[in-house]
Amino acid sequence: MNLTDVETGCYIDGSRRDVVEFSLLVIELAHDYGFELDWDRFVKDAANLREPGYVMDDDEIQEIFDAIDWTYEDALEYLNDNTREGLYWEVIDQSLYLTEDADASQ
Repeated sequence: MNLTDVETGCYIDGSRRDVVEFSLLVIELAHDYGFELDWDRFVKDAANLREPGYVMDDDEIQEIFDAIDWTYEDALEYLNDNTREGLYWEVIDQSLYLTEDADASQ
């Protein structure tokens, strides 16, 4: 995938998802576009969080949540840094949109 060929619109509708699941989806999208991270660790942590009844201690859960939060921020920044000029990614009502920057054409 190439971020210079993307079209505007909603890429992730997270309105019916929890914050963690939405963050995971944003990270996965950025990874699809070339965002680098420890993918094996991410996949393991995401699978553990998504598996009903998987038991983790409080410290392990907090560590994973913190890592997801930081990685989500980095992923969103990566998307914006690597999208063609005049477009930007934004989160509105827990949904991820690629929007045209009206000020860029002026």
